Amino acid sequence: MFMKLLPVLAVLILLISPAICRAQLTSRDILTEAQQAMARGDTDTAKQKFKLVLEVDPKNLVAQNYLRNIAMQEKAGGGTSQLEKQLRTLVVPHVEFKDASFLSALDFLKQSVAKISEGKISANFVVQIPGEITDAKKVTLSLTNVPFTEALRYLGELTGFSFTVDQYAIIVKQRGEAPTHTATVH
Repeated sequence: MFMKLLPVLAVLILLISPAICRAQLTSRDILTEAQQAMARGDTDTAKQKFKLVLEVDPKNLVAQNYLRNIAMQEKAGGGTSQLEKQLRTLVVPHVEFKDASFLSALDFLKQSVAKISEGKISANFVVQIPGEITDAKKVTLSLTNVPFTEALRYLGELTGFSFTVDQYAIIVKQRGEAPTHTATVH
C-alpha cells in the first residue's frame, strides 16, 4: 500500500515545492522593500510591507523586530509628523545655488514650499547653530524636479548640518552635536 502511495507523494512534493519557494522568495522581496522604505524614512509603507511579510511568514524575526521598533517609535511620538508627510510629497522643479549663503538657501526652500503648495504648507526653519557658522557656509547646488526632503538632504550633505522635521518646523543642527539653547527662526 505504502509503495503505491510513494509516487503520488513524490508528485505532490514536486507540485508544492515551487509554491513554497515562491512564497519565500516573495517574503524576502517584500522584506527588502520594507527595509528600503525604512531607510528612506517612509515608515507607513515599511509598516505595511512588514505586516505583509508576517502574513506570508509569521515567524519572520526581522519583520517582527522592525514592527516592534516602529510601534515603540510611534508610542514615543517618534512617528512621522504630518508636516514631514506633506513635505515628502512636494517636488521642487528647480534648485540652483551658486555660492549662496546657507540662510538664503533656506529662504529659497521656504518660499518654494509656499509656492508649490499654494500656501497650504509652511516650511519654518529653526536654526540651532550660531550665526557665525551659518554665515560662513556657502552652497553650490543644482537640482531639477527633486523632492523637497531630498533637497534638504543634499543641502545637509554640503553644509554638515542636519535637518529634523518635527510637528511644526524643521530643526537645523550641526551634525553630531547636542542642540544649542539658542534658536533662530527663519
